[in-house]
Amino acid sequence: MPTYPEDEFDRLPPTGRRGAHRQESTLSQRSAYVLIAIVAIVAVLLIVGVVNIIRTSFHDPEEQVQEPPAATETDSPGEDGTDEGEETTADVDKESVVVSIQNISGVNGAAAAFQEAIEGNGWTVQDVGTLSSPESVSTVYYSAPEHEAQAATLAEELGVEQIEESAEYPAELTLVLASDLAAEGPQGTATDGAETGEESTAPLG
Repeated sequence: MPTYPEDEFDRLPPTGRRGAHRQESTLSQRSAYVLIAIVAIVAVLLIVGVVNIIRTSFHDPEEQVQEPPAATETDSPGEDGTDEGEETTADVDKESVVVSIQNISGVNGAAAAFQEAIEGNGWTVQDVGTLSSPESVSTVYYSAPEHEAQAATLAEELGVEQIEESAEYPAELTLVLASDLAAEGPQGTATDGAETGEESTAPLG
């Protein structure tokens, strides 16, 4: 092979751009990979969305509608519910007990007026008497716990505000009539004799 002497064209200065064409090729490949990855992600999202839409369409549309709450049943006037509300207190057995009246008020005829009112309400009065006591508040005493409801009913009918269990009195219920109610008489009535003086000569009790 023939050789030629070196001339000025063989001595070119270096440019520093070696392999520039290879660098451009690397960048193009990376851009392609990124683009492929983006397209793949978008495709996956689209597939997931389509699957969810198809799955939702298979459900019964009526099941997705919330049922209204059931209406609360209310008792109309005159039905059993209203009657139960009115009868809050059970009827007591008045025939199974006897009532004793003890007048400690010193008001003539007061015990007789209360006896009339008590018997008019369906009770049985066993005896009426007088006692000496410093108490000034009328009380209905009951001899045993099973008579508490009857004592409360009797006290309510007469306007007596206090009931108490006591074995001091032999009767099932004992009304100890004090001055707070004796002059006024039973609830809803009046002792005419105490107002007019007609019973001023009557014996105590």
